[in-house]
Amino acid sequence: MGAGICTRKLMKESLPMLFRIAGAGLILLAFLHIPIGRHLQWREDAARMSPANAAIFHVHAFFICVILIIMALPCLFEPQVFLERSRPGGWMAFSYSIFWGIRLYCQWWVYPTALWRHRRFETIIHLLFTFIWFALFSLFGISAAIQAGWMAFANH
Repeated sequence: MGAGICTRKLMKESLPMLFRIAGAGLILLAFLHIPIGRHLQWREDAARMSPANAAIFHVHAFFICVILIIMALPCLFEPQVFLERSRPGGWMAFSYSIFWGIRLYCQWWVYPTALWRHRRFETIIHLLFTFIWFALFSLFGISAAIQAGWMAFANH
């Protein structure tokens, strides 16, 4: 019984902070697309595409950044939306968890291993993003479990 109370207290104190960290990280990731794009030479690759494909690529890259910021804002400024049980909070938690679960899956099963295997820097980046996607999937998964009533999260 004492361990359960201690665990709930730890969750109550740490989960809002973890959501804020996740929110800040998602905004950072959105802005990191600028140096990532330079490193991966997206502009040069897009120049070799048809104008339609280049435009689609640029618009999609921009909207990925917009989505990251949109996902980040409630985490950063209203983390309780993920922790106080409500229908909208449930939809957000489950949707975000599914999103990051799919992204984690893609990290290992969609990208060819030749992009990172036996390449030190790329392997480190691959493993770092595996950790980040798993952490986001887990954080929103815990929130989804709270929203579904599978885990307790006391607000008082």
